[in-house]
Amino acid sequence: MTKKGLSCKAAGMESELLDAEDYASVLRATQLLSSRYLHGMTLNARMEAWAEFVADVEEGFDTMWAWEFDNDMAHRDWLHDAWPILTERVCQLRQSELDVLDERFRVATAPIKPFGMSQSAMSQQARWWQFRYPRLVTGDPAEELPATWSPVPTYID
Repeated sequence: MTKKGLSCKAAGMESELLDAEDYASVLRATQLLSSRYLHGMTLNARMEAWAEFVADVEEGFDTMWAWEFDNDMAHRDWLHDAWPILTERVCQLRQSELDVLDERFRVATAPIKPFGMSQSAMSQQARWWQFRYPRLVTGDPAEELPATWSPVPTYID
């Protein structure tokens, strides 16, 4: 069992092996968040889905799906909501992977045009990813894009 309030290292848990409490926290997060999110996906599946979405954004997001962009970030929202439910050991093991994906997403996106909120206030929001849009897009330049995607992203082939 983990000792609440102690880091994994301080609690003598340098090992990356997960125990029953760790697995139970992942199951608990999946169950608790299943009513808020469409699919009862596991932590691994959510991390993979966020990684795939980040890769799609890096390669150029298809403007045909511009109005679904916010919905596609639900995987990151799930991870945000799950983190407090997961054991410290699980979070520690996955945090560096999540940090890399988040940084890649920041690089591949730009801050949205604020409506009544300053750029600095948006960047300090807990769900900062909700205030960004892709820098590179593919598709028909005649497609209407959300007004918050300003300036217009760069179209690539």
